[in-house]
Amino acid sequence: MNNSDIEKLIENYEDDQQVEINEPVTLDFNQDRQGQVPQQHRFSSSKFRERLSSIDPMNWAKNIKMPENNYYTYPCSLEQAELHRQCHYIQPDQEFLDKTTATECPCCNKPLNRKRINFLTVNMWQLLVQDYGIAAPLYFTFLKFQMLIFVLIFCVYGIFFIYEVNSTCSNFKEQICLTDEDLIIEYKSACELNTIYMFVAMDPFLSQIECSAKIDMDNGGSGFKLTYIQIAAFLIFVINIMIPLQYEIIIRYKQIKYWDKEPVNHVTENKKSVYVRHLPYKMTSDEIQSTICKAIALNTFDEVAKKSVLFQAKNVIQELVYIYDIHEVNEMNIERENALLDFMITLEQLKELKETGTITTYSEKQAKTYRTFTNELLENLFKQQLNDIVYRTQKIKSYLKNGLPFTNKVIIKFETKEQREAAYLHYRKKWYQNLLIRYEVMKQQTKLKEMQKTQVADTQSYVDSRSVSVDDLQIQNQDTENQKARISLFNQNTYLAKQQFDYSNKYVEQIHYQMGVKRGFTINGIFWENLGMDTFKRLKFRLKAIFTAAIASFLLMGSFELIYFYQNNPNQKDKKSSGQLSTWEKLFANFLAILVTFLSSYTTLTILGQMAKSRRSTFIEVEESIMHFFVIIQYFLIQFFPYFATFEIWGGKHQIVACYDLVTLSLHRIIFKQVFHTFHIRHSRFWLRKRKALKNFTPKKFFQGQLNQIMTPAFLSQRGRQFNMLFILTTALCLIYICPVAVLFCLAFTIYIFFWDKYAITHNYQIDKRFTINLFSHQIKCYQIVVLPFSIYLFLRLFWRFSWVIYGSLSAGLVMIVIIIFKKPIVKFIIFKICGLKKKRPQVEYREQSFFKSYNKFFESLRIESLTQILVNSLKMNETEQKKND
Repeated sequence: MNNSDIEKLIENYEDDQQVEINEPVTLDFNQDRQGQVPQQHRFSSSKFRERLSSIDPMNWAKNIKMPENNYYTYPCSLEQAELHRQCHYIQPDQEFLDKTTATECPCCNKPLNRKRINFLTVNMWQLLVQDYGIAAPLYFTFLKFQMLIFVLIFCVYGIFFIYEVNSTCSNFKEQICLTDEDLIIEYKSACELNTIYMFVAMDPFLSQIECSAKIDMDNGGSGFKLTYIQIAAFLIFVINIMIPLQYEIIIRYKQIKYWDKEPVNHVTENKKSVYVRHLPYKMTSDEIQSTICKAIALNTFDEVAKKSVLFQAKNVIQELVYIYDIHEVNEMNIERENALLDFMITLEQLKELKETGTITTYSEKQAKTYRTFTNELLENLFKQQLNDIVYRTQKIKSYLKNGLPFTNKVIIKFETKEQREAAYLHYRKKWYQNLLIRYEVMKQQTKLKEMQKTQVADTQSYVDSRSVSVDDLQIQNQDTENQKARISLFNQNTYLAKQQFDYSNKYVEQIHYQMGVKRGFTINGIFWENLGMDTFKRLKFRLKAIFTAAIASFLLMGSFELIYFYQNNPNQKDKKSSGQLSTWEKLFANFLAILVTFLSSYTTLTILGQMAKSRRSTFIEVEESIMHFFVIIQYFLIQFFPYFATFEIWGGKHQIVACYDLVTLSLHRIIFKQVFHTFHIRHSRFWLRKRKALKNFTPKKFFQGQLNQIMTPAFLSQRGRQFNMLFILTTALCLIYICPVAVLFCLAFTIYIFFWDKYAITHNYQIDKRFTINLFSHQIKCYQIVVLPFSIYLFLRLFWRFSWVIYGSLSAGLVMIVIIIFKKPIVKFIIFKICGLKKKRPQVEYREQSFFKSYNKFFESLRIESLTQILVNSLKMNETEQKKND
């Protein structure tokens, strides 16, 4: 075999895979992506196995050249991976900086920050806003604002509450003026437990305030205590329901103040684009333009119909990006990548065994067996792995050539904003209309998809029919069968094209009733692989998330009820009030309380895992879907249900036992959540993965890109940190009425997470720029919708005895609802009129990005073609060297 034959063998696979006269009709992904079909590298499986037995592993190991400064650099460099890790930190380790002169990471071009800061005193706005936008430093502003709220409500209500309880308990017989024996017993029990949390049940406390105020007025006093406690409680209630509005004002104020620094203010690519779903077939730009024009002209509203003239010009569509399902080919490429790494390790083991007689390079799965390897075993393994890599490459390229599955989704970028708005105005539909349309389109497409699956299966069957095991190198004469297979494949492709043409003609007149149009995406937030995922797969994972949440919630509430069943059991009440519980009984009760907090955190992590598998299309959709789940799980189920059960089921308004259990449960939950907050699952997973990789580390265990990925710090969970902040705030505002000391606990935890997160954000994590202030604002809105009705309920339930409470709370609630409806005008009035701030315009010109370039860049990041090129070059070098030796 001469060199020209080798070139043909490596570069071309047309003789084995295509019909000589007629080309099969395919939907080639690369053609749609780049406008032309790139050079295809094909491998004839039969011819390759014919010469597999003559390949010398040592020559292969000597001649193979892996790329430098690339993902597939081999062996890897720990120094390079460490530089990659440190470049992602705002504050790299000083010990690392002393050892290196590098200024940036060569693989990702991130600069190495050498400027030293003091995380305790650094201004987070000056540190973060320039490079990361407003969301990250805004979180620390909210923490400061939360500390101020805690100090304010404690001074207004808590000091008076604690003073009254302590003064009554210090001289109980003289100070108590209650006449109801049950209330006296409850207040006395509270005094006995007062050294722990300094609280009482609300009914005995308010009754004591009322009777003492009455005695004071009978003696000529003003009864100030009763008036003050009502005003203070109502003030805290107003602060509670107004906090989301205050947060929104801060968000918009900072957005205007740092207008030039916030990337979301300069996004322009989605102002001319739409995302179209459930197309019946792969339409061209001219077909889509013509269809949209005809559909808008038929609109029943004349004002909309007149806008059809916007689509009569040429080149209305600037970009038309077809969305393909690339998940399967990506998974195949990852398997091929792992197979190539195993192949490289096998070459190193052969080399080491022949030169030194011992093996020092091995993979994790070989840790227990590599000492038993022999030359014969490794050579057989070498041939098997090489054949497997070639076969996987052949399978991937065949898959691409047959056409990646089209998902019936496209991104359209129009020439003007008016065209986008006209298309969106015509095609927007109600959610139930979209469901019906999706069902009809998917039902009509079932036959076509089955045809496509049959084609791929027949093609794969044809390829597999030519596959021979490594041990069986005899070549069979299959010319007649091969020619029949080629003709059959061509006929199937032709029939598929005819079916698609008939399908197009049948439904092209109805397409304007079937297209589903959504507003366009921000490019840096698109998950291109998720965008092409099947809708039913997403639905399956979302239903699994709901089912998991239901099970975890059942366990959570079951544990919560067990606490009350045990501690409020009539046989235990006397022991409880007299402090006669045994040590084991106290341990069991506290164990149940801790179990509830653990289950609540486990529920959160479970929901996160299942929502991540649902593969939403954009970063914003992922974050918002998690937020929507969390407001139900985090606030209503975990936060509010125990309060509702305490005051409605267990009589917590007038029973100190129930209040004691509620306060204990709430504080245990906060403590437990801060443990999870400190040892966050993201950072813990990164640390464990890094530790495992560096244990018994050798440079020949990984490609450079693999090691870099392992060493890349986790993204900071800004959504999770904000939820934790709001969870502490909500707990403090709920417990302030019965246990003001809990507010001091919450204040202490807020101060702790303020400084801990300043350290974590500079030393442990990298910041995700995709979490913008719009997501920040959406999370506050979700919080507001859930918290508002519960705040009204809690205030009414605890202070119902005062006649004005129902009118005051409902009036404040109505005012807040009006504020929610007209939030934007109110916030703008406060910022621009009251604060006197002027809206700034960016001084930098921001150009629109291309969806084509983003999609191409994503596909290149999968490394499908680059990995194929490495294998082709290796085959070339090996065959050339073998020719020279001959």
